[in-house]
Amino acid sequence: MTARTSAQALADVASALVEDHEITGLLARLVSDCAALLPADAAAVLVRTGDGAFELLSATSHRVDELELYHAQRDSGPCVDAARTGERSSAVGSDAIVSRWADVGREIVDAGFLSVHAFPMHWRGHAIGGLNLFSVTAADLTESSAVLAQSFADFATLAIVQPAALGDEDLAERVTKALEGRVVVEQAKGVLAFQLGLEMAEAYDELIARASSNGSTLAQVAQNVVRTAQER
Repeated sequence: MTARTSAQALADVASALVEDHEITGLLARLVSDCAALLPADAAAVLVRTGDGAFELLSATSHRVDELELYHAQRDSGPCVDAARTGERSSAVGSDAIVSRWADVGREIVDAGFLSVHAFPMHWRGHAIGGLNLFSVTAADLTESSAVLAQSFADFATLAIVQPAALGDEDLAERVTKALEGRVVVEQAKGVLAFQLGLEMAEAYDELIARASSNGSTLAQVAQNVVRTAQER
């Protein structure tokens, strides 16, 4: 049980939103809080880009990172459904997951997850993406957990679209900026994996640990890792 509460987590996100926040780090903290405070073992944010394709913005682990990238490539899965319908998309139990999403569902089950819940990221009448929660147990969410998860999804939306006066082109630009931050994180994972002899999952954990220990954002730490490697 974590000492951090859902109220504190949402308050921290709200506080960041009124400042000049860095999207990549804020989303990384948000999905981490989701996994810690909700009945979930992992979380991720998948968004729709300007051309209608789906892209991953943040995930709690390298394993989920690869899983969501596969969903984006296949244009199928819980987050894709949530973004397209604007409604929660869930499946509990291996049979239900595989039956609903075929090969994508098989990948979810093979990754060790037995329930999945995706919540739409609403913005002005449509959904720009989804917040996905994965659990290794086959269990539905309580109503209170579902409400909290949707709140996290809403805050994830605000982290991307702030300020409120953004037009479609501005929104696409901010999504692109967030994706650029994720690209740097991926590059840094590769650098650390090579330099320290780590698996990619371990390299991601190392980045998170460095960001937490020195008070920097995830993107800042990743940029420093890549920059240092290039200077050698």
